[in-house]
Amino acid sequence: MVNTLAIARKLSAAGVEQAQAEAHAEAIANAVEKQHGETATKDFVEVKISAVEAKISAVEAKISALEVRLVRWVVGTAFTVAGLLFAALRFIP
Repeated sequence: MVNTLAIARKLSAAGVEQAQAEAHAEAIANAVEKQHGETATKDFVEVKISAVEAKISAVEAKISALEVRLVRWVVGTAFTVAGLLFAALRFIP
């Protein structure tokens, strides 16, 4: 959010007439609002928070799937190594 009063005061202090300073401050505020889209209202913030929470949930689901794959890989590797070890021990007299 743009502080139009502070901008108008700074422009006035720099020698710009009060009416012009206020007009310039309003124009700056409008330009910033258009560039950034919506202003930060409570509803806007809640929508953004829910979007972030949805993304976090998606990432957590992906992490859970990766954990399952990792456990399967580790267990499979352990059984393979154990099998190879027992096979090698059978050939030792």
